[in-house]
Amino acid sequence: MLDVIRPTLLLNKDISVSNIKKLKKKVDKYNIILRPHFKTHQSIQVGEWYRDEGIKKITVSSVTMAKYFSDDWDDIMIAFPINILEIDTLNSISKRCKISLIVDSFSVISHLDKNLFNRVNIYIKIDVGYRRAGIIYDNFSDIGDIINFCSTSKVLSFKGFVSHFGNTYNSNGKKEIISTYNKSLKKLKDLNDLYPEYEISIGDTPSSSLVDHFPEFISELRPGNFIFYDLFQYSIGSCDIKDIAVRMVCPIVSVYKDRGEVLIYGGSVHFSKDFIDQNKNKSFGYAYKYEDIWKERKKAGFIKSLSQEHGIISVNNVENYRVGDLLAIIPIHSCLTVDKMGSFFVDQEKLSIMRY
Repeated sequence: MLDVIRPTLLLNKDISVSNIKKLKKKVDKYNIILRPHFKTHQSIQVGEWYRDEGIKKITVSSVTMAKYFSDDWDDIMIAFPINILEIDTLNSISKRCKISLIVDSFSVISHLDKNLFNRVNIYIKIDVGYRRAGIIYDNFSDIGDIINFCSTSKVLSFKGFVSHFGNTYNSNGKKEIISTYNKSLKKLKDLNDLYPEYEISIGDTPSSSLVDHFPEFISELRPGNFIFYDLFQYSIGSCDIKDIAVRMVCPIVSVYKDRGEVLIYGGSVHFSKDFIDQNKNKSFGYAYKYEDIWKERKKAGFIKSLSQEHGIISVNNVENYRVGDLLAIIPIHSCLTVDKMGSFFVDQEKLSIMRY
């Protein structure tokens, strides 16, 4: 096992590849393109695991991330309303690979038309209820204006619609996730009835993981977190513990026998401040003995609070722990944990991620 002396993030390749294979098999059944979101891992090497499974198109969350992956991938969607202040970088990237942009306002389209040098694909961000970004699904006037404008542009090729069913993350269990998915689909069906010639791309890990049937009008899926999963996904029913591919290993620096707790070197700068509710208590991660790192049935305790560098873990049988022992933590949010750590280990190999 890896010799750990400070907070260290470990990644299980076998579990990750299994998660990719499982979803790829599902979408292939319905002739749907899997365009995975790379914001979860942000790694050139992990990206190759997708390529090995036949993935040819990817999703990113920023122009910077598109630039990072553009040497290795030639079909990239930036699934975030485009930041027009990065137009120079965008022009540079679009010289060497196919870029798809997400828009939700006419003013952005007009700016792109005037300032882009190379042809790009345009997708309208559609809001089906999450209320984070996008044009409301039944605002056919604004949608039509953008489509019509693109039809006269020399650099903008309108391809279709993108939606993120982010409200599935507010679900409590599998039935709610699938119910939210079905309600969102009905709204997109109205859009498809009006514009049947265009693509519809959706993407969220909860519904992508649980739904077993996709309608014909769905062109592609763009989930990201499914490759690693995390404790939040487990808490809402998206996955089993055995599907979670990341563990943060942290040293115990103090033991408090009187209160049944240990203090670890591992805080919010490593995990973020995300938490789940566990029996009316906040949980910032599940803890396991290091030697039981991938044996999910032997939980040692949970992180009850985090400060910047430290975490307090309520443990079972505090007498079993001493200063210098290692605990393996399943994080609440793998995407944020990976981003904060900047690297992870696969067996003995350290893999670095994109840095801004």
